[in-house]
Amino acid sequence: MALTQEKHLFNPKFQWSWLAPKYWGAWLGIMLLFILAYIPPIIRDPMARSLTSLVLKVSKKQRRIVEINLTQCFPQMSSEERSALMRKTIEIFLQTVFAQGELLLRSPQYIMNRVEVDGWEHVEKIISDGDKAIFICPHLWGLEFAPTYFMCKKVQMVAIINEHKNPLFNWLTAMQRNRFDSKIYVRQAGIKVLMKGSKAGMHMFYLPDEDYGPDKSEFAPFFGTTKATLPVVNRIARCSGAKAMSVGIAYDPPSRKYKLTIEAPLDCSQDQSKEEEALFLNQQVERIILRDLSQYIWILRVLKTRPPGEPPLY
Repeated sequence: MALTQEKHLFNPKFQWSWLAPKYWGAWLGIMLLFILAYIPPIIRDPMARSLTSLVLKVSKKQRRIVEINLTQCFPQMSSEERSALMRKTIEIFLQTVFAQGELLLRSPQYIMNRVEVDGWEHVEKIISDGDKAIFICPHLWGLEFAPTYFMCKKVQMVAIINEHKNPLFNWLTAMQRNRFDSKIYVRQAGIKVLMKGSKAGMHMFYLPDEDYGPDKSEFAPFFGTTKATLPVVNRIARCSGAKAMSVGIAYDPPSRKYKLTIEAPLDCSQDQSKEEEALFLNQQVERIILRDLSQYIWILRVLKTRPPGEPPLY
């Protein structure tokens, strides 16, 4: 991947080799997203929902991951309840993925009109006080609309991204995320780039449910199981002076709007052990997920790292 002069900055450049036949399928999908960006959600959402059964039928690997995650996190849930939740979460996935082209092509005003916000006064206070924020948000289907909304409101962001296997999608994602003057770094850059961005006056967008492996993580309860979590938010907040704030976003099909919820700053002033902070972060993630289980990206291997002695789940 081509980088700018700033090390680890996520900024892949277009390669003419991406016009080769092996990328034609990806180009077709991109063109479809561009077309869908201009189809009204009142028409587009039923189109997406109608594909749910087909996606469930062909996506056997993803279905297995969802089944494992739900069984581990909610052992009391019946197979019928898991099946109903799986169908609902795939519906939300399709409706949100059909909207991804909007983030690259539509105007900032259009994007902001697609989002209804509760708690923006907390962001305004952070800005008026001259402080910086760490926006903590788990992997939700509508995730991309949250930082994009902030950036449309001229709130400059710094974040870390996992790269796609397909370089064409990396290029497209970079164009979308860098459209509003944000700073996105590859995962290998580590947490230090977030600190650097904070010192430069930028706000941070952090995904606390990312699995960083056993070396740097701590295990803490997560719903009905245990999850490896990187306990760094308290340290970043205290070192940078930033205010940590929990953020949730959910797509609401009846209103065809994204509901963005921003909570008041968390108290990060107290000393916490790594185990205590891992538990605290997992609890923040749980609270947001429990608002609507179908909004979480259950196809992720969020339980990939297991405690010593436990066999892998996936």
